[in-house]
Amino acid sequence: MDTRINIAVIVGVVFVLAFAVTLTQYENQAESQDAEFEMSKDLITHWIEKYDPSENTISVTGSASVSSEPDILIVVLGVDSEAKTANESLSKNSDSLNSVISSLTSSGISEDDIQTSNFRIYPLYDSIKDSNGNYQQILIGYRVSNILSVQTDKVDSAGHIIDAAVSFGANRVDNVSFQLSDDTSQKISDDLIANAIIDATQKAEKALVPLKQQIVGVKSVVIHDNVMPYYDSPMRSSFDGIAMESSMKSAPIMSGDEEIRTNVSVIFYIASE
Repeated sequence: MDTRINIAVIVGVVFVLAFAVTLTQYENQAESQDAEFEMSKDLITHWIEKYDPSENTISVTGSASVSSEPDILIVVLGVDSEAKTANESLSKNSDSLNSVISSLTSSGISEDDIQTSNFRIYPLYDSIKDSNGNYQQILIGYRVSNILSVQTDKVDSAGHIIDAAVSFGANRVDNVSFQLSDDTSQKISDDLIANAIIDATQKAEKALVPLKQQIVGVKSVVIHDNVMPYYDSPMRSSFDGIAMESSMKSAPIMSGDEEIRTNVSVIFYIASE
């Protein structure tokens, strides 16, 4: 009798425990489903707020371009000198370069427009065959190279600058280039951006006419950077001043024009008329 009572008690306890576990699992599952529902609801609300289906827009690309003449001239030239000693080569180079600078300033170039862009002193070697038939590197002298960069707003004076420099000792011309000044570049950039936005607006207005829609605002504007042109005329020449003076004199160097373009992407808010 007692044994049957004990078994009944044990079975009852097991049943209660099993029911409690099942109830706990159900409650946890319900809580998890509620949490997932809340997350889904929050996510849906987020997307609705970010991408409002009632928001009507039109995306348009506008562009503008202009042909521009450079207003800055840059001439890179200089003097190479050779001598048996470094001091002698340097002295020789300094005398020639001072004459070049004087000729440039006398021709109307300001000293503020003349800068040293490169200066080098390096040894010169020659290969000589010795009595055993082996070649040896023998120091034969030193070369001094002093390069000037002349930057001026006299864009038509490239040939004149080279003539003056060569006549007074310059024996190398490395480069002639043209570019826009900072002020000119900024003004062109501002004008192009304004004109590109006008172009985008006009395109949008034309597209909306048959749709009976109108622009009511601007959502965003993206400006695609325009790159200002670099008008390059590479000239790498190293020569004997007397031998090359006649061939370089009055060399015609033209700057030319360059087209500059800017693009913008605009998203307009639109509504019915």
